[in-house]
Amino acid sequence: MKDQPAELALARRLVREAGQLVRRARETHAIVKEAKDTTYRDLSTSADLASEELIISGIERAYPGATILSEESRVEKPTSTEQVWIIDPLDGTANYVKGLDAYGVSIAIFRDEHVWAAVVYLPETDEEYYALRGGGVFRNEVQLKDVSAGDTLGQVLVGVGFPHTRAEKVIAPAFALYGRVLAASADLRRSGAASYETCLLAKGAIGAYLTPDIKQWDIAAMCLFVEEEGGVASDFTGAAVDLFRQVSGQYSTALVAARSASVHAELVSQLKITSSVSI
Repeated sequence: MKDQPAELALARRLVREAGQLVRRARETHAIVKEAKDTTYRDLSTSADLASEELIISGIERAYPGATILSEESRVEKPTSTEQVWIIDPLDGTANYVKGLDAYGVSIAIFRDEHVWAAVVYLPETDEEYYALRGGGVFRNEVQLKDVSAGDTLGQVLVGVGFPHTRAEKVIAPAFALYGRVLAASADLRRSGAASYETCLLAKGAIGAYLTPDIKQWDIAAMCLFVEEEGGVASDFTGAAVDLFRQVSGQYSTALVAARSASVHAELVSQLKITSSVSI
């Protein structure tokens, strides 16, 4: 991308540096794991924290006083959303710890009521996806153009994310929804890392993504990428995604995103049938 703004250039440099840091940590077994709950479904590692420190310090050196929302240590709801740096220093930590390649580092910049710029880096494949509102989506300096995953739900693979809670009242309707979408689509895919699925969606490997419960730092970049490629991202009601929504003091949103407006409409119709899916 020519003439990219300084904020995007900084974000691109920081995700690469952070991605290389976490990859080296895994290769040298320099990882300390800490479970945030007894199930080990919600993990944090020394690599998460080191990546976050690298990114935040880089932003604050360039932009003292910057408003930052980040998964590990900056989770307070911003008092001002004029410009917010939204960081996921290591998305897909469980995959990372278990030796799977589906993990990533992402930074999105929220400005003027929407995501203005975003970048996702996949360390294991050295792929960098980034976008500036109005400028298209790029992968490693090459703009992604004329990429189609399909114009009907039956033609596309759909990525899904599972709810964080395992409560039966949430799981049962969620899987009823997945079943309906499975029957109507080409198939379902789940990597366990929304950053990874953001990149699959950007390059057309999957045509849509949906989840009833996800943290906003996981999907901020996806919202911009989808819109830049002519698609739609919304919550389950079809309304704009609220990147600062909280439920019981915790960040959470539902998301349905599709590269095609027609596929998005088909998915929303499935959601209306399974209307009890909520968190």
